[in-house]
Amino acid sequence: MKIRAAQSLVLLCVLAVSSYVDSQELPKQDKPTHPKLGLVLEGGGALGLAHIGVITWMEEHRIPVSYVAGTSMGGLVGGMYATGLSPAQVRELINGINWDQVLSGVTPFRDLSFRRKQDERDFPGQLEFGLRGGLQFPSGFNTGQGVNLVLDKVALPYSEIASFNDLPIPFACVSTDLISGKPHVFRDGSLAFAMRSTMSLPGIFTPVRSGKHLYADGFMLDNLPVDVGKEMGADVTLAIHLESSPMDPNTNLSSFGVLGQSISVMSAVNVVHSMEMADILVTVPLQKYTTLDYNKADAIIKLGYDAAASKATVLSAFSVSDAEWEEYLAKRNAKRKTTPIPKFVEVTGTSPDMAKAMEKQMSSLVGQPVEPKIMDEDMMTIVGMGRFATATYSMTEKNGEQGLQIQAEQKSYAPPIVRPLIEIDGSQFNNVLFSIGGRITFMDVGSYRSELRTDVILGSQYLLNAEYYHPLTTTSNWFIAPRFGVNSQQFNIYSGSDLLASYRIRQALGGLDTGYGFGRTGEFRFGYEGGYETISPEVGNIPELPVTSGTTGDLRIKYQLTTLDDPVIPRAGTNILMYTKGYTTNPNAPGPFPVTEVAAQQFFRLSALTSIYVSASGGSSYGFKTGVPSFSLGGSQRLVAWNTNELLTNQYFLGQVGYIRELLRLPPFLGSSVNLLGLLELGKTYKLPLGPKPPNLPMDAAAGLLVNTIFGPVEIAGAVGDYGHGRFFFRIGRTF
Repeated sequence: MKIRAAQSLVLLCVLAVSSYVDSQELPKQDKPTHPKLGLVLEGGGALGLAHIGVITWMEEHRIPVSYVAGTSMGGLVGGMYATGLSPAQVRELINGINWDQVLSGVTPFRDLSFRRKQDERDFPGQLEFGLRGGLQFPSGFNTGQGVNLVLDKVALPYSEIASFNDLPIPFACVSTDLISGKPHVFRDGSLAFAMRSTMSLPGIFTPVRSGKHLYADGFMLDNLPVDVGKEMGADVTLAIHLESSPMDPNTNLSSFGVLGQSISVMSAVNVVHSMEMADILVTVPLQKYTTLDYNKADAIIKLGYDAAASKATVLSAFSVSDAEWEEYLAKRNAKRKTTPIPKFVEVTGTSPDMAKAMEKQMSSLVGQPVEPKIMDEDMMTIVGMGRFATATYSMTEKNGEQGLQIQAEQKSYAPPIVRPLIEIDGSQFNNVLFSIGGRITFMDVGSYRSELRTDVILGSQYLLNAEYYHPLTTTSNWFIAPRFGVNSQQFNIYSGSDLLASYRIRQALGGLDTGYGFGRTGEFRFGYEGGYETISPEVGNIPELPVTSGTTGDLRIKYQLTTLDDPVIPRAGTNILMYTKGYTTNPNAPGPFPVTEVAAQQFFRLSALTSIYVSASGGSSYGFKTGVPSFSLGGSQRLVAWNTNELLTNQYFLGQVGYIRELLRLPPFLGSSVNLLGLLELGKTYKLPLGPKPPNLPMDAAAGLLVNTIFGPVEIAGAVGDYGHGRFFFRIGRTF
């Protein structure tokens, strides 16, 4: 405890007067005067969870709080407490946040629209940028959408209060205005916006804009805002300091570490000054924890509770009687508000036409009590479309009626949105294939929900594909999708580890699909595609494979379904792809022929760290001659002990059983996890055009490491199979 001499004298005088008044025979209506206590909460990421323990102890000991001031996580916890929530309710809300997901800045895969799911499966990786006015990157790793939903739920009943002094406990929080370079104290306006602003850590969370202001985390200039608590009117300020471990001089720092430590040093200067200003200081010893230890919330909260208990001698002086405590709670609860039933929905932050379409989609919210779960789903649906960085909600009044206002914030750097691709296929050590590229998506081209999506790949493969996706109406599940593309791809054929030949397949195709979307989970398509195809050898030549060129065309039916929980390393859910093509003409075949292929995967989560999966796939040309074989096994994904295209066939089936075990979590700005993989495979091929058909079912087993980075998955593995097959391989790019 630190109590300055002059302030101690004032405090003792106040307590003496209170004791004297208690000892006198006064009428019952004359009550003792208690000093107004201002609770000041420091920022510190996960360390700020200790504040929950402090307020828990204070409530258990009937210590009323007249004002709350906080910064960063202190502002988040303090703001929740100021709305009248009990410490237990604050703890429940905080524990309900998936901090790994929130800090990663990635929209949960389940919340993405189906087309955005396709993007993340086809172009794995967490990076994206825009071409709006030139090359632009996001202003932070994280838009804070996950935290926004919690803040909106807490602040919704208080959307239209004139001042934060009208909250059950008067509240203020500090942010940094990056435009003026000065601290900004939020005392009114949107409560959710204020709490979101105070914890916008630069470089991690995207700064929050308001007019000509750009707000970031307040810890840089006033991380322990004792001055704010005094300005609010507190007679006594109780500051909660989060004591972290000093930096080890022998620690090797990355560029991120240098930046973080530099900011921490700058913040520490203003914290020391605030500690000197505080009337009472409670220090929570958190040297064993870091600002990212959200998964250790219970231990951190307990340390806060214990720190408050260690100051019981001083803090108990502010304790009130049971009757006074009940009166305090009654007054506090009387200022709590409930959310009115909305009479309309209004969307802001986008064009009038788009806002009108979105309001129509959410018209079911009108006339119904606001359900946070439903609102969360609707906001994530908006964000999951890919155009908007955040979607928040609050109450608003128009023409004397209360309604829901949806604030959709468009990505400042897009559209178009670019998802980059780096793909390295090390299935063959002596012939590694490398490609780079990206998917460029223009949103709302021509109408709401219509989009132009273009893929560009350069390297071992040269590809340019474009598709215009157009729903029949702004709310329809039916769509049409004209498309065009050119592709030039290597086709290497191996026997064992020996390269027999290398071909180049070139195609120019156009097509038109019509289809139906099944919400976020899948779609069905029917259409026709046609164009020109050429197959020519570059190294070697195999008589069994034709060298041809000519027109090609086929009718196509395609169905996709995905309920996976992650696009890169799924741990639960289903993925299905099936198609049938009826070729009317093809330069490789003597006549028309059909081709069908089906692939299904099912993932099962056994524990928080362990999953298994089963996969079954098969294809057939139904005995028709196709020229070039329709299917290929071998490589880094199917029958991995065999070399690329070592098993070419017109009919096959393959079964896989896999094991996934998470070994290590990565910092959110580097990726997600390091995993151990295990795989058993059993398959069968028919009528191989090259070499003898294996007399028995090809089998193999593989094991390796899979690291999910922000650039995409990196896999290093080894496999052993029958017929003398065995090899090591690596892959950067899509794995499952």
